[in-house]
Amino acid sequence: MNRSEQKTLDFRFPWVDRVRQAVTTYSKDAPALIGVSGGVDSCALLHLLRMLGFSKLIVCHLNHNLRGIESEQDSLFVAGICRSLDVPFYSETLKELPRTGSMETAARAARFDFFARAAKKFETSSLFLAHHADDQIETFLFNLFRGTGSFENATIKAESIALIGDQKLILLRPLLQVCKEELREFASAFHLESREDVTNSNREMTRNRIRHDLIPEIERLIDRPIKATLLRTIELAEKEGEFVRAHVPAFHTKELSVPELRRLPVAIQRRAIHGWLRSNLIEDFGFEEVEAVRSLLNRERVAKVNLPRSVFCRRRSGQLFLEFPLAHKNHAL
Repeated sequence: MNRSEQKTLDFRFPWVDRVRQAVTTYSKDAPALIGVSGGVDSCALLHLLRMLGFSKLIVCHLNHNLRGIESEQDSLFVAGICRSLDVPFYSETLKELPRTGSMETAARAARFDFFARAAKKFETSSLFLAHHADDQIETFLFNLFRGTGSFENATIKAESIALIGDQKLILLRPLLQVCKEELREFASAFHLESREDVTNSNREMTRNRIRHDLIPEIERLIDRPIKATLLRTIELAEKEGEFVRAHVPAFHTKELSVPELRRLPVAIQRRAIHGWLRSNLIEDFGFEEVEAVRSLLNRERVAKVNLPRSVFCRRRSGQLFLEFPLAHKNHAL
């Protein structure tokens, strides 16, 4: 894209410059995976990254096999996009979802296993995902109501690391400041085709109820839009979180010193424990689990607390340590 085309693009879609800034530190000439479901979000991201000069993208599409012929048609649709763009296409079809937790949790675990296999095959750790501002808001509310250690912990990160077995994935989300409606306008302007997943309106999924029911009802009750306000809150939480993290000791170890933790202010204790659990790849924990671990600092009689997925935190000889089940496989955010 030449400079004139860039100016035209930025004039029509001012948010593109924010995306350009978000990807400025990533190599455009190195292989990178991109998850493409066939929906407007991921199709727009694929075309935008190519317009911004990313020349070695590998499209990854997992057929969850949940919607029969529609799922197969999604795969064929994405394969067709890749042929027209001359982009490598990597796809798998699930026979069934793993039987772990909710359907949403199982589908997510299956996707990350799939992405890990793709990363190993194409010898890259970079993975672009099309989460956008609406996803950020819904996730923030979901995590806030579920219970989280801080506002910052409730947000989707623009860059994060996932460890799937021995495979490292660097998750890159450059659309977190772009609303879905803006992506639809972009797709329409460039005549990009996409497919709508009917499960996005399935009220059985918690996130869909937040999207279709909770947010509109809050806006109706207070008679004003809330998305822009929530996005500002999220940005403030992230910046304040950066400041607090600078004062939190890094505990990338298998054990935590109880005396050392006791000397810290409560707010820093919570942050340190949260970071320690994440560095040890503990899943599905929130504020209650952090507080349970923190209770071991002062409760002499209780020397063990339960964590999700049959993991225990124990205290012995002034140290906190984790015990995992024998068959233990981690997926970390």
